[in-house]
Amino acid sequence: MTKKALLITGQESETISILAKNLIPVAGMSIFARQMKQMKAIGVDEMHVVTDWFVPDFEKEIKNCSSRPANIFIHSTKDAPLKLLEHNNEGNQWLLIEEGVILDERIIRLIDHHSSPTVLSFIGHNDFLEERTAKAIVLHLETQQGFFGSIAKLSSQTLAANVRKLNSLEGLPHALHAISRANDCIIVNVTEIPLYVPENRRNVDLVWLPITRRDEGDKGTKILLSHAHKDILDWPAKYIHSPLEDFIIKYLCKFPIIPPYIIIANGILSLLIIYLFWNGFMIPALVGAYLALILSGVETKLAYLKMFQSKTEQLKPLIDKTLEYCWYIAIAAYLSNLYGLLPLIIATTLILFNLADIIQSEFFRRMTNTEICNTDPFDRKFEIIAGGRNTYMWSLLPFALYNQWVVGLLFIGIYGIITFFVHQIRVVYHLKNIMIENSELFAKNFKKTKIL
Repeated sequence: MTKKALLITGQESETISILAKNLIPVAGMSIFARQMKQMKAIGVDEMHVVTDWFVPDFEKEIKNCSSRPANIFIHSTKDAPLKLLEHNNEGNQWLLIEEGVILDERIIRLIDHHSSPTVLSFIGHNDFLEERTAKAIVLHLETQQGFFGSIAKLSSQTLAANVRKLNSLEGLPHALHAISRANDCIIVNVTEIPLYVPENRRNVDLVWLPITRRDEGDKGTKILLSHAHKDILDWPAKYIHSPLEDFIIKYLCKFPIIPPYIIIANGILSLLIIYLFWNGFMIPALVGAYLALILSGVETKLAYLKMFQSKTEQLKPLIDKTLEYCWYIAIAAYLSNLYGLLPLIIATTLILFNLADIIQSEFFRRMTNTEICNTDPFDRKFEIIAGGRNTYMWSLLPFALYNQWVVGLLFIGIYGIITFFVHQIRVVYHLKNIMIENSELFAKNFKKTKIL
């Protein structure tokens, strides 16, 4: 099945603005660029843009967008019906998207994956704040009234039957009403989408924000940035890094900077940190480590805002861990000149227990499809103080101020060992309960061999 997308945009702007709604920048790129990336992400091969205005600007956006459908065509309102019919083949699946709306990927996936050939997204009157729905397309359906959820899926037959209404913004509400009455159409309320997002480890409100003015772009950026936050963080990330990351990225995202640039810069900084630790410039190295940790968070959020994915992103966790372990070895290497092998033994122990913790946590995740830190309230609370590169490096600060680096290294070594055993106890506890709940044999054996 070939997926295609249809966007009707731009016509109204000549009387109220010098910029089309879809060209308003949000989080460092235009709404149109975001829509192209979203369509590419769900496998759209061909995209059709209907507009009589700002054509050179749209062409420039298409050229500058690196992740977009392979073929993008721009049609005038006059030519659009015929051109769309020429590209409409039996079995095509069309995604109709509304202009000027920041749309949650979960809404797009819901409509795209729905089994019905034609699906119309719907928002009830009271599902979103009135300040947002005031700018939405009103839908008067036979059984309910509300607003268009900014995306619809059309079968090739439904598109062909309504193509003459799908060439202007003025005709779009009438087209949506006609589509809702098609025999193969299902109305889906987007607010029924589950809000829990595993990557964020929390419930995340749906993003649905119509943008009509340039000055609303910053509002959209702020909302998208708030949705990039994880709920379960260690205390340095939650109370120190996150506010600084948000402040930096609010301005950084407006520049043509992509995440790999930050990864490379952070890698160079981390190598400098290793050099400084190795040669005894401890305080500058520690300050550099704090900067590297913050930049790592900036890069992650920037990738989310700009919808950037690459092989570099996939390798980032491995790169981060390798550099982190090199920091510990570099600290121990300098201290070994003063204290012999003890610092190297401590650093090696810390790394080995950290690796063991990663392995058991990954084993638990693959068995249960849940991260150990997000299994129940105790685990979520423990994650705030659990050992990790953020908590280890910030725990060194008081020892660094009093030049007690060996004691500090020993402290984070013990910190890592305690974290490993707490997680191990929790892994055994949760797996035992899972086995008892899902197997009568395990439940019987556990009961038979119970000690206390």
